[in-house]
Amino acid sequence: MKVGILQEGEVMPGVSCAQRYREMIAEVALADKLGFSTWGTSEQHFSPPRFTVSAPEVLYAAVSQHTKRIKFRVMCSVLLKWNHPILVAERLATLDIVSNGRAEIGTARSNNLTTLEAFGVKPTETSEQWSDSMDVLAKIFAGDHLEHNGPVWKIPERTIVPSFEKQTHPPVSVAASSIKTHTSAGEMQIGVMCFENYFGFDYLQECIDAYRAAYPVGKALMPRANSYMGLYVATAFCAPTREEAARVSRDVALGYFKFILDLYVPLSKKGSYEYLERIQLLEANEKNLDFLISETPSVMIGSPTDFIERLRKLESMGIDEVLLRIDGVPHEEIMKSIQLIGTEVVPVVDPNYSKIAAE
Repeated sequence: MKVGILQEGEVMPGVSCAQRYREMIAEVALADKLGFSTWGTSEQHFSPPRFTVSAPEVLYAAVSQHTKRIKFRVMCSVLLKWNHPILVAERLATLDIVSNGRAEIGTARSNNLTTLEAFGVKPTETSEQWSDSMDVLAKIFAGDHLEHNGPVWKIPERTIVPSFEKQTHPPVSVAASSIKTHTSAGEMQIGVMCFENYFGFDYLQECIDAYRAAYPVGKALMPRANSYMGLYVATAFCAPTREEAARVSRDVALGYFKFILDLYVPLSKKGSYEYLERIQLLEANEKNLDFLISETPSVMIGSPTDFIERLRKLESMGIDEVLLRIDGVPHEEIMKSIQLIGTEVVPVVDPNYSKIAAE
């Protein structure tokens, strides 16, 4: 089981974006030394203070100069009309160069109405835009020359610089919440990063099973297939005791959950997001942290022993890597949590830790 980190530059009162970015660089540098597998951020717009990273590849390039081993995965690049797939590919190739081959990419179609409205995209358009952009990326990964005539993008023949080596291009994943998207990811033979929307372990297992069942019978979209199954943990915090971990992270855990409810309840009423109707079942537990800790994979708060127990369970379900959102609390607390996970959890759950430690 690999253990990665996802952060979104959440700023505390009195902290600027500039300070938070510098703090994140220090946090990733520590995670790199302690054997964490992956670090990345989401691409978010117009949503402070919880989300402040709108140009992730720029931040990654800076972080790459302070680290040696940890992978950088954009989580996720929103492949809609404001992010032309050629520009996404060019930035990814540049990041791969400056990080010495540590770049990866997760993709997504946005579920944020505030963002979609600002960029002039309707929720009903996101599926086609994402799909056509993925086809463009596949062609770029396959060779230096690109020509494309799709439903969204019309691109005359051009040479892409920098380019990628076929079969060794950065791994591609997609963010997924629905069983349908997990199935599609399996059919395309790309990796998947599951966010199960707090629906619980049974729902997570349905997503995993759908992905694994579709993968063997599908056809690889990209030149390099990727069978990765990851899990996004929306709030994670580790402390010496479960009580201390809950005390420090209570506000961010409940605040993020409330954000999800506020975001997804309206979406559940729109035609492209029917599956989100299930999230209404969670409204009764809006302020119940104990429920979130015990009943959903989206929250991992507790002691190192609690983390190991949860990670073992997720591994048995078929998860390859957890992506812990350790954010929204003071920098000093984040550093302590990363230190504790890196020294008491990662060495136990990651069979590659001894190799990492020797490097």
